[in-house]
Amino acid sequence: MAATATFAQASIVHATHKEAKMENKEARKDLHAERRLENRSEVSVLTKDHFAVDFPDAKNVLFEKTTNYDEASFTEDNDMLRAYYDYSSTLIGTTQSKTFADLPENAQKRIKKEYPGYDATAVIKFDDNEANDMDMILYGMSFNDADNYFVELNKDNKIIVVKVDMEGQVSYFKAIK
Repeated sequence: MAATATFAQASIVHATHKEAKMENKEARKDLHAERRLENRSEVSVLTKDHFAVDFPDAKNVLFEKTTNYDEASFTEDNDMLRAYYDYSSTLIGTTQSKTFADLPENAQKRIKKEYPGYDATAVIKFDDNEANDMDMILYGMSFNDADNYFVELNKDNKIIVVKVDMEGQVSYFKAIK
């Protein structure tokens, strides 16, 4: 009977120890989640290190943590750019403001023909980092990794975005307003 009581006590102690370990594990998990949430407002140090390697000549650098990316706005060769880094601090690509005249000539003609009366109010060039397969999100929409222009067209307070590839192929992307 003493052996049975000792075994029962050992089982209780073991079960209690196991429960304590599980509670401790859950507490550590909660602490990690809390720390991740705290750090969501800060750009990763690793991103900043990668940025310094990716853009050694960058000037006027401003980092920002957004919902989807670590981002860096900067100037390089007198051009304003924005770099996007994924959750593992790897460059996804950059964006840069351009003009309608920067688009391939065949794209300019097609946009004028297919969207008469629309004015190009903004042109953004996305330059993809081919070494990163992560899709980019612009205008709240994901698109395949590829270099593209995004052209905002405005007519009568209606704003749409068309995507233009480097060969000048134009496709509807999204209505904004």
